[in-house]
Amino acid sequence: MGKIHSKFPNYYDNHVLNVDEKYNLHLRHHLVREIFKGNFSSPVHNILTGWSARVLHVNSILGTWLAEMSANYPGCTYIGVNSISSDEDGKPFDVEFIKSDIQNEGLPYDDNRFDFIVIRFCAWEYSESEWKDIIKELIRCLKPGGWVEITDFGMDFQNPGPKLINFLNNLTNIKCTKDKNINMVNKYEEFLMETNEMENIQKQTEYLPIGEHGEKLGETALQFAHDNINMYLPRYAKFMGMQPKDIPCIADTLCEEANENNTMVPITRVFAQKI
Repeated sequence: MGKIHSKFPNYYDNHVLNVDEKYNLHLRHHLVREIFKGNFSSPVHNILTGWSARVLHVNSILGTWLAEMSANYPGCTYIGVNSISSDEDGKPFDVEFIKSDIQNEGLPYDDNRFDFIVIRFCAWEYSESEWKDIIKELIRCLKPGGWVEITDFGMDFQNPGPKLINFLNNLTNIKCTKDKNINMVNKYEEFLMETNEMENIQKQTEYLPIGEHGEKLGETALQFAHDNINMYLPRYAKFMGMQPKDIPCIADTLCEEANENNTMVPITRVFAQKI
């Protein structure tokens, strides 16, 4: 799978995570687990309890998801793949991390190798054509009868305010210049169907409250959103006509509006079974 060179390189390529970024990634994991009431939506409980299942997590940066899966379903083999070296401090004995770039190198595994493959929070990293290739690679490594699950944030917010709508429109315009879809999560079902190798394609969307209307969960999500804007908006600022010094004020304004409007952000899991 050849790389389409981009003005927007993967944020994590050649990047050493600082403490705040690691905390933010852990927090994202816990927020998603909370609103879905679990670490996966695919019907794989019997597969995981059947002993010796092989589970692959693509884009496993910190390994939090794998560590929890290992604790909940011992006896399986868990592998995390990422284009950067993952933090292996304190990892369970049945969890392994592999450095590999799925986009440029594919996955370093034989066909029909895994029972369950998960990829999370990569929507903005790849173009639609790249996503189609990546999904084909996931399916190649998936056993017949196994499941693949894709989790990502969507952009179809509930109760967005005018400032958020304007911000998302600006972000959409710069992403569209490079064959990226800011709402890529709405394309995954189509991509899976086009392979003609998957069945039982399903979609589950839950809404994360941003602000006090969501009580403790919403307050935590509000802080997460504020931190995310401050951390990652500098990556796009110059393409949106923003000055880096203005980003903290932008974060404050967007989060205050979200809190006042009872805004909710969709998080979607799309999952399917290999024929």
